[in-house]
Amino acid sequence: MLEQFPRSIIPELWDLFEKGCENGTIVSERETRKKLENETSDPKTFEWCKAHAPLFKALSEKEANLLGELMKKNTFDVFNNSQLNERRMPEGIPFIMCMAKIQNRIYVFRKNTAFLTSIKKICGEHEIKHMEVEDYLLKLKEESGKQAK
Repeated sequence: MLEQFPRSIIPELWDLFEKGCENGTIVSERETRKKLENETSDPKTFEWCKAHAPLFKALSEKEANLLGELMKKNTFDVFNNSQLNERRMPEGIPFIMCMAKIQNRIYVFRKNTAFLTSIKKICGEHEIKHMEVEDYLLKLKEESGKQAK
């Protein structure tokens, strides 16, 4: 998100996103933070991850159990190929999907991802609420407008 949607272009949506991160509406998985910090060449991305460390959580026991069940069923095998790894496929996708399912949250993803069809299929099969990041940001904006009234 940091590189795809620069703060200078859409500051209002970034403010809403950060409020969601701070109040616990938006969460991610801690392996995602490690990957971001290890692979970014942008110091702003590194600093943002560091400043928002509480956003990145470890899986709960229930989430870990679901992850194990789904991995035994080869649910996430579609993400395990060299082309996706070369494209920096986030290993955190299965973790975050399990968090979304157990916590009754929305799994948010980029629509221009190489595995969009697979993400939608997995979410549909396992009743995981999901939404493209652009739509989610618009949802945040809409909800903030309702709260302001």
